[in-house]
Amino acid sequence: MKFIKIVLLTFLFVWQHQLVHAQSQGDPRLWLHYFNKAKFNDKWSLSTDGAYLHMFDLTANRLQVRSGLTYKINNNFSVRAGLGYFYVFDPEGENISEIRPMQDFIGKHNLTKDKSFFVKYRFRLEQQIMDIFYEGQNEKDYLNRLRYSIIFRKKFAEKWMAGIGTELFFVLRDKSNDPFTNKNRFIMLINRQVSEKVSLEAQYIREDSFKHQQGSVRYSNILRLAVRHSIDFEK
Repeated sequence: MKFIKIVLLTFLFVWQHQLVHAQSQGDPRLWLHYFNKAKFNDKWSLSTDGAYLHMFDLTANRLQVRSGLTYKINNNFSVRAGLGYFYVFDPEGENISEIRPMQDFIGKHNLTKDKSFFVKYRFRLEQQIMDIFYEGQNEKDYLNRLRYSIIFRKKFAEKWMAGIGTELFFVLRDKSNDPFTNKNRFIMLINRQVSEKVSLEAQYIREDSFKHQQGSVRYSNILRLAVRHSIDFEK
């Protein structure tokens, strides 16, 4: 528990410091997301998601699909490895085709005896393999990225849950001319269980992008509407 507090306070300090110089420009976006978790047994499961991101501020939009095999170490920790495909299509600009391998370390801890209040955090390594198409030209790019997310969730009533958290993005390259944090998402959510296997979730996300010695130079206001679906092959 002490370790979790130290990590949380460290990242919240960095996030607050980066937002000091935040700009006033906000871009509206809608993110439609489907999450599926297929549980094979007590140790193994497959997590898959698909999404469409509509960017009202740009002519570009994005499709994505991703899947990862998860191994549960114990009640608190899991590891996952997977692969995603992302496609940004813009009739007036760049089209980006991206293959994105990922490796996750996931933690979950109950903060109350009744398990109604808990925290989930994740460290994710990503390798972004990109093909960029623009005006008949094709360029390739490659980035390594680390993502850290932490979300506190509280169950209330019988079928409702609320949450608040953050996710930070770090491009792993020379930071002499690069911000410490490249991007941050502040997240608030509400979730309702509609059946044993399905829940509906609405999230407000403020996504800030940073530049070296400038703080936040651009942010997006994102509404994410998600369906969370679980399948248990043991039942």
